[in-house]
Amino acid sequence: MGTVVACSLAVGYACGSFLAAELVSRHVSGGSAFDVGRGNPGMANMGAVYGSRWAAVTLAGDVAKTILAFALARALFSNAADAAGAAAAVGATLGHVFPAWHRFRGGKGVATTCSGVILMTPVAGGVAAVAGLLVVLFGGYLCLGALAIPAVWLVIELAGGDAMHAIAGAALVAVAVWCHGGPAAGIRTGETPRASISGKFLSALFKDSR
Repeated sequence: MGTVVACSLAVGYACGSFLAAELVSRHVSGGSAFDVGRGNPGMANMGAVYGSRWAAVTLAGDVAKTILAFALARALFSNAADAAGAAAAVGATLGHVFPAWHRFRGGKGVATTCSGVILMTPVAGGVAAVAGLLVVLFGGYLCLGALAIPAVWLVIELAGGDAMHAIAGAALVAVAVWCHGGPAAGIRTGETPRASISGKFLSALFKDSR
């Protein structure tokens, strides 16, 4: 089992290290995703710099690489498909966040984490994704939603007694804290900006409720 997990992590890491945002940025402007906007090679930064069309392309790329990693690992190790898929999903997020080719500085891993938990457990993953969205809409901060997704999924898997998924969930929570713990701490000091989608949503909600 150790060989399956290690190899699947490697497959996931290799796929995850491909940053869709870098390809998008090079195509649109010729510059690196790390050198535009906030320097984050993710959907939000690409959307802010190049518009919603390229944000969608970036998101699609990040989701696709997670699906590819998951499918490849399960196909390679069909005798232990569940463990292989879980390891590959975690590996995809690790590759996205810590790409070796860029001195282990990558994106924030929200899309890969969300895709991974849905691939592993569609129902529980879907619940976690919705929970993360609700946290952003009502809590007002993207970082809180990013932390909520793996945390909610971990709680569900712990409650269900799935040790393999619990380990994967713990790893994803640790990565999320690494990426989003700082911004979350910055909420108290006012350093972290509120998500614009939250303000628009709440304004529309309260307007409709009058």
